[in-house]
Amino acid sequence: MKRFSNIRTLFFAPVVLIGLGAPAALAGQNECVGRAADIIRHAYPSATNADDGTLLFEGATITLSKSDSVDDDPHAVICRAWPAQPQLTLIAVPLMTEQSDSENEGGIELLVVDSTNLQVRQRLRLDGFMSDDAFRVRSVALDTARYQLAPKRTAFGLRVSREGSSRANPFGETTLWLFAIEGDGLKPILDNVVVRESHGEWDTVCAGEFSETTRTLSMVPSAKDTVADIIVTEKTTTSVNRVGTDNDCNSEDKTTIRKHRLRYDGSGYGVPKDLKRVD
Repeated sequence: MKRFSNIRTLFFAPVVLIGLGAPAALAGQNECVGRAADIIRHAYPSATNADDGTLLFEGATITLSKSDSVDDDPHAVICRAWPAQPQLTLIAVPLMTEQSDSENEGGIELLVVDSTNLQVRQRLRLDGFMSDDAFRVRSVALDTARYQLAPKRTAFGLRVSREGSSRANPFGETTLWLFAIEGDGLKPILDNVVVRESHGEWDTVCAGEFSETTRTLSMVPSAKDTVADIIVTEKTTTSVNRVGTDNDCNSEDKTTIRKHRLRYDGSGYGVPKDLKRVD
């Protein structure tokens, strides 16, 4: 998978952005239903129809949206109006080269289109973003929270959630990337921050240990640059379950909170290794 490693900042007001994938302001519902076919026709004029209702483009399969929920099919096209620039709509197009019960391979192409005529303004191909094996991609969502980089520059996010299938060793995570318009293209500016992670090991009855980490992002003024810094607040709760003398399942919890400050280096935000997804 590919990695992504001028106005005064005094105009910035701190903006808190929840690090979870569920709230409508962040992930939201899919707004493609009824428009997906027209969008794909504009963006991929050489795509052809397949017998199963999907589209084929340069060896990849494009699945049109049939639901307004991003959780129903992670391999379907998703759309979201961009509140920061209402004249634009954001599209994520999974381009799947292999799909099976055991493994999937493919990438995503991000599109920024004119909300009225659906003409593509910017696009960016993200190879490997839909490839999985032991940990399956469960949902893909566009994040339109107000990532205010500068007074006239706002980024948007892409969130990919994965889950494991083991009951004894449960695992789930949601990872965030941020992108900004730069000229005629899209620029990746924040690479691979895990905003939710849960994992554990237990006997499937009671005894075991679980950990859940959530991270929230806050845009704050930078002391040295015209682009805002990002404060990442990390909350981790560790739970240890044991069978008590009365055969009840007792849990002991411990919570820790840490903060990280991410600074813009001229091309993007540096992300510490311990905040990133490990593949």
